[in-house]
Amino acid sequence: MPPSADDTTRAGIYCRLSYAPDGSLEKVERQEADCRQQAARLGWPVDDDHVYSDNSRSAWQRTRKRPQWDRMLADIEAGDINAIIVYHGDRLVRQPWDLELLLKLADTRHLRLASVSGVRDLMSEDDRFVLRIEAAQACRASADTSRRVKRGWRARAEAGKPVGGGKRPFGWGIPTDRIGRTGRPIYDITKAVPGEHAILREAVERLMAGQSQGGVLAWMNTVSTTSQGKKWSGQALKHLLKSPRLAGLIDVAGQLYEAQWPAVVTPEEWEDLKLLLKEKEDSIPYYGRERRYLLSGIAECCSCGGFMRTKPSGGRNRKTSRLYYCWDLTCTGRVARNVEHLDTYVTLRALRRLSEPDLMEGVVTQDPRVAAEIVALERRRAELKAAFSKLADHPDIDPMVLAEQLTRVNGRITEARARRTSNERERLLLRMQGMTREQWDETPIDVRSSTVRALFRVIILPATWRGPGFDPDSVQLIPVTA
Repeated sequence: MPPSADDTTRAGIYCRLSYAPDGSLEKVERQEADCRQQAARLGWPVDDDHVYSDNSRSAWQRTRKRPQWDRMLADIEAGDINAIIVYHGDRLVRQPWDLELLLKLADTRHLRLASVSGVRDLMSEDDRFVLRIEAAQACRASADTSRRVKRGWRARAEAGKPVGGGKRPFGWGIPTDRIGRTGRPIYDITKAVPGEHAILREAVERLMAGQSQGGVLAWMNTVSTTSQGKKWSGQALKHLLKSPRLAGLIDVAGQLYEAQWPAVVTPEEWEDLKLLLKEKEDSIPYYGRERRYLLSGIAECCSCGGFMRTKPSGGRNRKTSRLYYCWDLTCTGRVARNVEHLDTYVTLRALRRLSEPDLMEGVVTQDPRVAAEIVALERRRAELKAAFSKLADHPDIDPMVLAEQLTRVNGRITEARARRTSNERERLLLRMQGMTREQWDETPIDVRSSTVRALFRVIILPATWRGPGFDPDSVQLIPVTA
C-alpha cells in the first residue's frame, strides 16, 4: 500500500528518451502518462509547469546536455517541488555523479522519489544505498553498450564500411528506395554522386590554386547546396574538406582505415589541403566577403602605409567609375587612383613578370615525397595505437617497446610536417607562370589578387600631373623576393 502524502507534497515528473532523431515525442509522452497515473495513486499533485521532458538526450556521457534536468534541479533548489516521479530510475540517472548531485540537494530538501516500481526516500540511508547500487548497475550497462558499439564501429571501419548514421554526406549517397526508422530515405553512401564529386574536386583545386576560402564558398553557393538543401556556410565547407572521407578514409578514435567509397583526393593531397587550411586559419581567422576589386587591401598609401579601399569617383559624368583611396582620416598625404586604370597597369606588369624565365629563382621549392612520407608515418602510428589497444589479448607484446616506437614515429611526423610546411606562394606562382591575358581574365579575381600580392608591393604615390590618362610614375611596384 503506497504511503500517504502530506499536504506539502509538490511533485514533478521527469521523462527522458535517449535517441529520437526524428524528434518524436511519442515515447516520452507515454512515460508522462504512466507517471501521472503513479502520481494519482500516491496522491501527489503535479503542476503542468513541473513536467520535465528531455527528448533525444543521453544521461550517459559526462559532456551531455539535459536542459530539463537542469531546470528540475533548479526548481528543487528553489523549493518549487519536493518529489520526483519517473518511469524508471535509469531515465533519471545513469551516472553516479548525477545521483550524488541529487542526494546533495536532498540533504537540504526532504526529497522523495517514485517510479512505477516503487517509492524511495532520498533522506533514508537504506534507500540511498539501494539507489547507489542501481546507479552503478546502470553505469556498467551503459559502459558495456558503449564498448560494444565502439567495437562494432571498428569492425565496420576495418571492412571499409561507413560508421554511424547521420545526414547524407555531400558527394556520396545514392538512393536505395528504402525508408529508415526515422521516416527518411536510406542512401548507399559508399557510392559517389558524380556531379557533387566533381564540385568537391574543383573546390579543392581552387583552394590549392590560391583562391580564398571566401571565394570558394561563394562559388559553392552558386553551383550547389548542402546535402540537406541548405546554403553553404564557411564552417560546413571547412568541416567537409577536412573530413577523412574526402581521401577515402575512415577515422575511428584517431585511427585511419581505407574505405570502400571512391575518394575525391589522394591521401597526399589531403595532407596538403589540411596544411593549407591550417595556415589560412592562423593568418585569417574568419572567412570574410568575396573579393570584388583587384587591389583592395593590397595597394598601399605612400604617406601612412595603410591599405587602400574603393569608393565611387562621384560626378555627373563618372557614375560607374571608382577610386582606390586612403581612408585614414589622420593621414597627411592621402592619395587616390582610378580603379580601372590602376588595375590595367598592375595587370600588365604582373603578366610581364609571370612570363620572365627567372620568375621561380629564389622561391623555395619542396620535396613532393614528404607528403607520401607523412601518410606512411600516419599509417604506422595507427598500427601502433591499434597494437596498444590489443595488449590484453597479446600479453607477449612489450608495451615499453610499443611506447618507444610510437614516440619515435610522432617525432618523425612532427619533423616531416615542418619540412612540408605548405608554401602557397610557390604553388600559386607555378600555376600562374606564363599565363596569357585571356587566361588571366578568366581566373577568379581573388586568385589574381593573391598573384599580385605574391609578386609586388603596390605603393601609390602622389600624381605628377593632372588631367586624363594614367601616370606610371605615380605607382611603385616593389618585387617580392621571398
